[in-house]
Amino acid sequence: MSGPFASTIAQSLLVKLGTFAGQEFCLAWGLEADIARLEKRLSAIAAVLSDAEQKQSKNDKIRFWLNDLREVLYDAEDVLDEIECETLRRQVVKTKGSTSRNVRRFFSSSNMIKFRSKMGHKIKKIIERLAEISSLKSEFNLSEQAIDRSHVLHEETEMNRSFESFSGLIGRDKDKELIINLLAAPSKVGDAHPFVLPIVGMGGLGKTSLAKSVCDAENVKSHFELKMEVCVSDDFSLKQVIQKIIKSATGERCADLDVGELEKKLEEILNGRKYLLLLDDVWNEDAQKWLLLKSLLSKGADGSKVIVTTRSQRVADIMGTVAAYNLSLLGQEDCLSLFYKCAFKEGQMELYPNLVGIGKQIVAKCKQVPLAVINLGTQLYGKTDETEWKSVRDSEKWEDEGDGILPALKISYQRLPTHLKRCFLYCSVFPKDIKFADLELVQFWMAHGLILQSSNPNEKLEDIGLRYVRELISRCFFQDYLHGWFGASFKMHDLMHDLASSLAQNEFLIISSRNHQISKTTRHLTVLDSDSFFHQTLPKFPNNFHQVRSIVFADSIVGPPCKTDFEKCLLEFKHLRSLELLYDSEFEAFPQRIGALKHLRYIHFGNNTKMKRLPKSIFKLQNLQALFTGDGLEELPKDVRYMISLRFLFLVTKQKRLPEGGIGCLECLQTLFIVRCENLENLCEDMKGLKSLRKLAIGRCDSLISLPRSIKCLTTLKELYIKECEKLDLMTIEEEKKEKIQSLSLSLRIIIFEKLPATLALPKQFLQGSAESLQTFIIRYCPNIEEMPDCIGKLKKLQNLEISDCPSLNKRCRKETGEDWPKVAHIPKINVDGDDSGEETSHSEAGSSGTPSAREEDKLSLGFLLTVIIRGLQFVRCCC
Repeated sequence: MSGPFASTIAQSLLVKLGTFAGQEFCLAWGLEADIARLEKRLSAIAAVLSDAEQKQSKNDKIRFWLNDLREVLYDAEDVLDEIECETLRRQVVKTKGSTSRNVRRFFSSSNMIKFRSKMGHKIKKIIERLAEISSLKSEFNLSEQAIDRSHVLHEETEMNRSFESFSGLIGRDKDKELIINLLAAPSKVGDAHPFVLPIVGMGGLGKTSLAKSVCDAENVKSHFELKMEVCVSDDFSLKQVIQKIIKSATGERCADLDVGELEKKLEEILNGRKYLLLLDDVWNEDAQKWLLLKSLLSKGADGSKVIVTTRSQRVADIMGTVAAYNLSLLGQEDCLSLFYKCAFKEGQMELYPNLVGIGKQIVAKCKQVPLAVINLGTQLYGKTDETEWKSVRDSEKWEDEGDGILPALKISYQRLPTHLKRCFLYCSVFPKDIKFADLELVQFWMAHGLILQSSNPNEKLEDIGLRYVRELISRCFFQDYLHGWFGASFKMHDLMHDLASSLAQNEFLIISSRNHQISKTTRHLTVLDSDSFFHQTLPKFPNNFHQVRSIVFADSIVGPPCKTDFEKCLLEFKHLRSLELLYDSEFEAFPQRIGALKHLRYIHFGNNTKMKRLPKSIFKLQNLQALFTGDGLEELPKDVRYMISLRFLFLVTKQKRLPEGGIGCLECLQTLFIVRCENLENLCEDMKGLKSLRKLAIGRCDSLISLPRSIKCLTTLKELYIKECEKLDLMTIEEEKKEKIQSLSLSLRIIIFEKLPATLALPKQFLQGSAESLQTFIIRYCPNIEEMPDCIGKLKKLQNLEISDCPSLNKRCRKETGEDWPKVAHIPKINVDGDDSGEETSHSEAGSSGTPSAREEDKLSLGFLLTVIIRGLQFVRCCC
């Protein structure tokens, strides 16, 4: 199946061609006529694509036609990107101001003519191929439809109605009670150690939700000294499973330890301790692998217990020490209750009895599978048009083979807007059960051109992307949603991942120990087994990598052979847009060849601790939009200023000072994270050059002494987070001459200061500069701030004020009795150490990031929030 790729690629191309028209660089290259012809030809084909994609499931010829078209469209994207790359490169070379012979040759008329001729020839070939494809469309009797370029989403479902809001273990109370009784039963002499209870059932029944609910029950937790949860998933690697167990127990990743060292560490953790371990979503049917892990788990104290969730009775027979608990289908009445809870707003059922009847018919087709019920219910939430409900009930997808869950998920997918379909399918490039961060995922989508400019030219792509995320969450395509100050984290159910993988199977490929083949149509690679990739895939299919656009290494790149092979293979990825290393590698400096990957827009070095230096060639990547540096970087060179398209930078560095003429020159930068920079004492003084910066987060920089005064020149800044900087005094940003206060004009909406013990007073000028914009102000664990400045009364838009663990400030801002109460009494929502004053305020009223209460501190600490941003493989699943 070709999926919705052809129509969305065509839309994206038309948007880009529209921006090309009349652009100075397009005129300079003399390509305006070629671009116009390409746009005309593409518009004629795009008009019938929506109809073609609807008919392809019943017409193989249309499906093959769409596949051929998609390949041409990808080539057209590559050509347009190449023109952009060359233009950006010339822009950077000009800024360097060199007059060397090579530079003069670069700008020579002959060189420009050569490039123009090359691009013109490529565009002409694409137009010819499009003409050939277009001539065939008449055979299919396709109807033209207006091209929707507005990309306006359906009304967003309330964000508090995510997946977990509906599960609620409806109808599972008896199952929960029985399992708790099994776990709570005292151990007897001769009992197997550890006790292993498998929970078996088909996908979508809620095995994981049930198991986690059991583990979280107070009358269960009280019996165990240590509780751990691990998602095992498809590939049972002893090393990875041990790493996950250790991480769940201690928070340590242990990426640099070998199997022997990991085994020893796990034994030390479990030794003599009574534990409860959830091994979720196990597929391994190799008894020997389980016995190796079981011998390690036996080091725990007597009474330790393991819960296993699986779809396989064979797995249960291998692992269980007691009879498996077979989870049955959900009762029909419980399914109806769950569906109505998902589909209707409060009080709506009584108003629409016809919809209640149609809903009952839909639930009957879900065959008592909770995930199917939840998914379809959320698709219909708030919809009162009978036609929509009947279209779900009467969908031809119900005729597909499946147990109720797969047809239901296909119907949900079918109802997505076209641009969301492609975003959803692209998530399958990441391994199952990965924890997504909304800000990162949006950058990944942007790198692949999946986010299209809305009809509002002032709306940033990042904001549009976050709307995409919220819509997919509200439709239950994502789950385990958790909102934090820096954004949201969530996961994709494994069945949703299976759906995405099956729909995008021609383009997306997973390299594992069981599969190492790659075809020429593969565009996106996930490497679960680096040995298989380097020792089998690369040697056998050396010419099948030119079209690959994204690659995610979900396995460590270790050993000299893998390192050497990786350096060699980089040049094969000529059209790579995104590169991600989820695990540690042995690179102290990344290969220089990365500089040749001129299409790269997204680089994520994960939590790599060994990579100390970035190669100089990386700063030739003028198209790069997002860079995550990893944890071992010693220095970010000033040459970062040549990354003129960079919009997102997540920086961890060991240097003491950020030099001027580097980050401060990134005029396109929208989001900047500076975290875990233990040696950093000063930021760069030229931050005023960050003319587009909207989000700034600084955290765990224990040596940071001061902030540059130029931070007050960031007039586009909307969100500021400063946390866990022990030596930082915020007053360093204040101007010495008070007359300069009048010229300060900021647009901050959210400010959060947390764990800043060296700060004695709040920066008055800085706050006053945001008088017309600030909506949320949070101060936590700043024990030496003594009073609220008078300017707080001038913050006209301030809706939320939270003060926590600031003894003097807490006392002075107490309702009615505090000395500073008159200064803050006008604020609608005030929370002082958990004591709320004023009406409750929703996330939307509080600003884009929301404001968790003080009681959630342990849950939303900086460490947690950073894990939301630094996506790691955390294989814990909510509903199996």
